[in-house]
Amino acid sequence: MIKKLMPMLVIMTILFSGGVFAEYLENEVIGAYDGRLGTNREFMIVNLIMNGEDVIPDVPGILYELDGATRTLLPVRVISDKMGASVDWNGQTQEVTILYEGKEIILTINSPYALVNGVRKELPDGIAPVIIEYLGNGRTLVPARFISEEFGMDVEWVQETRSVIINKEKQQVSEVYFTMANRFPQVRIKTSGEVKTSDFYLEKPDENDELIVDIINTELSGDFRNAFVPINLLYYDSIRVSSYEKGTRNTRLAISLQDTRGYDIFYDQGAGELVIQFINSVDLIYTEEIYGVDAVVIHTQEEPAYNISFLGNKIIVDVMNSLLGYNEGDYGSESSDSDLINTIAYSQFDAREAYGPDEKVSRIVINLNQNTTPEEVYVEHQDHNIYVYIAGDPLNGFDYYKIAQDTSQLSLTLEGAGQVTTRELAADVLRLEVADHLISIEALEILIDDGIIEDFDISKSSGRYLIDIAMAKNTTYEVLGNGSKSLYVNFFNIDLSNSKYKDTLIVIDPGHGGNDPGAIGYSGTHEKVQALRASYMLLRELEKEGFKVYLTRSNDQYINLYERANLANEIGADLFISMHLNAHTKTSVKGVEVLYSPYSSKGSSLATSIQTQLVRTLGAINRGIVPRPNLIVLRETKMPAALVEIGFLSNPDEEKLLLKDSYLNQAATAIKNGIINFLD
Repeated sequence: MIKKLMPMLVIMTILFSGGVFAEYLENEVIGAYDGRLGTNREFMIVNLIMNGEDVIPDVPGILYELDGATRTLLPVRVISDKMGASVDWNGQTQEVTILYEGKEIILTINSPYALVNGVRKELPDGIAPVIIEYLGNGRTLVPARFISEEFGMDVEWVQETRSVIINKEKQQVSEVYFTMANRFPQVRIKTSGEVKTSDFYLEKPDENDELIVDIINTELSGDFRNAFVPINLLYYDSIRVSSYEKGTRNTRLAISLQDTRGYDIFYDQGAGELVIQFINSVDLIYTEEIYGVDAVVIHTQEEPAYNISFLGNKIIVDVMNSLLGYNEGDYGSESSDSDLINTIAYSQFDAREAYGPDEKVSRIVINLNQNTTPEEVYVEHQDHNIYVYIAGDPLNGFDYYKIAQDTSQLSLTLEGAGQVTTRELAADVLRLEVADHLISIEALEILIDDGIIEDFDISKSSGRYLIDIAMAKNTTYEVLGNGSKSLYVNFFNIDLSNSKYKDTLIVIDPGHGGNDPGAIGYSGTHEKVQALRASYMLLRELEKEGFKVYLTRSNDQYINLYERANLANEIGADLFISMHLNAHTKTSVKGVEVLYSPYSSKGSSLATSIQTQLVRTLGAINRGIVPRPNLIVLRETKMPAALVEIGFLSNPDEEKLLLKDSYLNQAATAIKNGIINFLD
């Protein structure tokens, strides 16, 4: 379906989850109020990683200097919440009480001593808890090592990225094996105790996909033997087991898959095993108007199997063999802006009576404002998306998709065998004329702009549909199956085929995502949304030049910072571009800047080239290129990398520009030109 080529710009319609103002993530220092000294100070910020997950509090961890000693201070409530501890604050006594697994710690603001189960202990170097106020939020910060070690956590410091890594105590991995459980394939890992994981998925068009799972703070036992586990089943090839170290020692599983698979990871307490279960997941649900028709889009991790049923004003979609990943798996119901759709409800359906005791079903119920019939609804799926059209399919029988970087295909499925007239209106415009009794589609214009096809213009005249296809320069075509019920037009672009960039792989990293909205604009715009929109526009611009392009995220999900860099390293990317929007406490600040790692031999050259083009194209204030030695995505990537800040959401005038697709397209074109100038 032609929708397949359209990037998920519909992320704008997603309901935002609550988040924090995390613009400090791209900074080295913050200005904050020190409650101990009663004054504003600058603090070096630190990254916090707990059990393999980035932790992004509203007041970040800091390096705190007092009387010549420096200690890492972290927000006590964040650490306690992540550990499952309870925290109580007494404003009168200025005391924080933490309870965890039978241990009680009482900390007093500005006191260098703590009570641990009633025993008085001095804090490291006499640095006491302190209240730090940042952007209107006041939080109690405590010494990281003291609080973590008192609760039996392992603490590591990574100087290169200025990161504190806090983990559960180290465990051993003794065995890895593949099995089946209730029809669902599983990889099981025997461990000496409960473990946490970090994972990312690599889709590879020309070879097997890989699921990478890092088992945090573990090592292989002395008698571990199966470092390579062959599987050789449909979809499942093999497992490689190795050790991986970054601040803490991890066990890495690289699972080779012959096709895209959904998965779920959990710890089986009874068996003492980590389980990687391969099962589809519904991870995104939203409404969108597609070519004039209201539609509900259900995104899954792999190609879905589903059942459709109707009950009065309800359309029921059961996604089979799947877990509900949307809204963290909780039941929910959301309203819609559509005039036809009232609400959309979703749940992990109890499928025992309807389908059987072992079935896993995600149920989505679309509640309409009036009764409907199956004839009024059209449902299809393409790749990982299920499309539910409430008033029929606007492109009935009309499908367009890319086959390769330089090749695409249009297919027309007709009501019966019939001849389609083809003729060239101009050098790069092909017209198809189809009798209206052979096909029923909407009259509309569809922008493609993929380097092969510019657009489709569909109109109707004198009982015939006229499909005008504007092709990119040096695109050729071949018509197959004319006279039958299925007509195909294959397109091939010689410029893309001969592009000198066809073997150059660029990873685009849309910043933030999921429960991390990033910067929040003057009128409430979330950085994560516009960063993804701009990333898709950059992807399109680069693909038009023949580049291979990979996105670290394609929807509203959060990807661990180390995982973003690991992903780019694993697939052998040639360049890494992280897309962001800026913010500042002063709303008057605006302009563009590009961040780079001073430890990269070519990072500053890439940043300079992109910055030059952004300033020239956008006419924006030039804030220059900025070295950031401790940013994980810049320091940990093995290829030239740049973090691009295309404007300030906190500036009301610039925020308005950043909400315009035309402006984001200009920025994407400028970044593309900067990349090309750098490579040439």
